[in-house]
Amino acid sequence: MTIITRTFVNARPFLSRSLHAKAAPQKSKRVPAPRGEFKDPQSFLNKIRRGCEEAADKFKDWEHLFTVTRNEMKHDMGLTPQQRKWILKWTELYRQGVDPYLIPKPVKRKS
Repeated sequence: MTIITRTFVNARPFLSRSLHAKAAPQKSKRVPAPRGEFKDPQSFLNKIRRGCEEAADKFKDWEHLFTVTRNEMKHDMGLTPQQRKWILKWTELYRQGVDPYLIPKPVKRKS
């Protein structure tokens, strides 16, 4: 009985810390190799459209496009929330193997 109690007592602080500890931030995300027609940020952003092609000159290179954070896009680059969301969505899809394609904005019907 004493062994079980000691084991449990000794393990308890460890478990409580591990359950409530914050996740460590990711230092860097995987940068996929350019493939197909996408060789630079300009070609990538031109394909996804929605005003993102205007921001192509703000990205230094291919690696910068895939490693820049949301806060850097907001404060350092001055991108709009819509542009940030759209770029981050498509960079993640590209990491997963989906090549960018044009998704037209839906036309809202007037009621």
